[in-house]
Amino acid sequence: MDKATISYYEQSAQAIANRYEAVSNSLSAHFDLAFRNKSKVLDIGCGSGRDLATLSKLGHDCYGIDPTSEFVMLSQQLHPELSGRIATGGLPDLQPPFGGDFDAILCSAVLMHIDVADLAASATAIKSCLKAGGRLLYSVPSKRLDVVADNRDANGRLFIPDQSGRLQRIFEGLGFQKISTWANSDSMGRDGVEWESVLMELRGP
Repeated sequence: MDKATISYYEQSAQAIANRYEAVSNSLSAHFDLAFRNKSKVLDIGCGSGRDLATLSKLGHDCYGIDPTSEFVMLSQQLHPELSGRIATGGLPDLQPPFGGDFDAILCSAVLMHIDVADLAASATAIKSCLKAGGRLLYSVPSKRLDVVADNRDANGRLFIPDQSGRLQRIFEGLGFQKISTWANSDSMGRDGVEWESVLMELRGP
């Protein structure tokens, strides 16, 4: 993940966690469809742990990773049920955590922070964490009006545009099949920000 982006999250983790915890992720409306009952789920870039806590309440076996050590600590403080289930790690160099062999992966608002040159390695790392038949649900911005010419916002975070189509092609080349896509409004209510969510399944050998 982009270093300047991680630096911003490290410096602002508490304030960001407060904002995340105050709203529900619009993507969560699709969790029941996306993930089979009692799945072992990995949230890559789990942030405050909000989405994992929601998935845990739905009966899933939940784990998370985040490249920001502050989020790893805060997520377990905010959601004690996740204690021991969150570790430091991120893309593109992710090794399967917590024994791997996951039924499902959630990657919400993360992959737009990955440089195009690292996308193929990131997709391969995601695949290595999944069982055959496992599912991947990811979201990336379909519109982000606050990103300037160098693909960064005012806080220095990297936002690569048009990642969805590029990602779909990469994942399909690795044996994933698209199940569905959705357009989602911004959970934070920000003007000029919209999301595309994609559900894919890893075909068996």
